[in-house]
Amino acid sequence: MPAALTKVCGHCGKTKPLSDFYHNSTKSDYHNGICAKCQLEVNKQNKK
Repeated sequence: MPAALTKVCGHCGKTKPLSDFYHNSTKSDYHNGICAKCQLEVNKQNKK
């Protein structure tokens, strides 16, 4: 079965290409659960 080329962001709920997600070798698909844009927003909120 071919690997999926898109993934749903767990933060914004939008379907995006895998290239929009940071690489994460601890995940089964090797990509974070939230997209890079949302990850940056979460990081900013966590720094406050």
